[in-house]
Amino acid sequence: MYAEIRNDYVWGPAAEGGAVCPESGDILAAVTLDGWLTAQDGEGGTVIANVILTKHGDVVVDFHDNGARLDTQVLACINEAKARLRDIWHKEKARHARQPKNQAHRLEYQMVLNIPAVVLEQINKYLSATTEDEYQGEDNTITYTAKFPDGKEMDVKCCGCRDEASWTEAVLFDEHGYQIACSDVGEDFTGRWELEADGALYVSEVRVSGSTTTCMETGN
Repeated sequence: MYAEIRNDYVWGPAAEGGAVCPESGDILAAVTLDGWLTAQDGEGGTVIANVILTKHGDVVVDFHDNGARLDTQVLACINEAKARLRDIWHKEKARHARQPKNQAHRLEYQMVLNIPAVVLEQINKYLSATTEDEYQGEDNTITYTAKFPDGKEMDVKCCGCRDEASWTEAVLFDEHGYQIACSDVGEDFTGRWELEADGALYVSEVRVSGSTTTCMETGN
């Protein structure tokens, strides 16, 4: 379909050497795929798709050319872009690593996230998957969000892989939606997730129950 495809234009706030867009919204970084139908000089390129990394760590593909969705060359370039964006995500996680918890007195926020048993059952299957049919897949992230009284939010996520079992993590965002802390990779979804920022401890306790969310704020 295309004589040439390029995926070397990386942009967004977290893109190293990429163009920073002041109105990027939920976008952390993105890769634009451009295509040329011929090899003739002077031909203008066409945007095929944007592969987007969100501030919550999800990777989505926004096609501009729907006819290219099944093109093998396009799909290969998209997979390369996804790998580049995942590398950016891991670098952002390292940059916003959790702070040491050594304060004698600090504010502590606690949230209880109750998830349906049927959802947890599916998550546990993804976490213990051993075959291709059981894998969650890269584009199928399960996220539960705790919203704290000071405007910060914590995403507790089950992240999928294409060729191995899924993994879990917690990511803390400030009131503007920017990532400020993240956990190490985990193997369980339920339990206590703790992240620290601005001298306060943020706790999400994931339990099996209904679908309601309760909030507690305590000070040590």
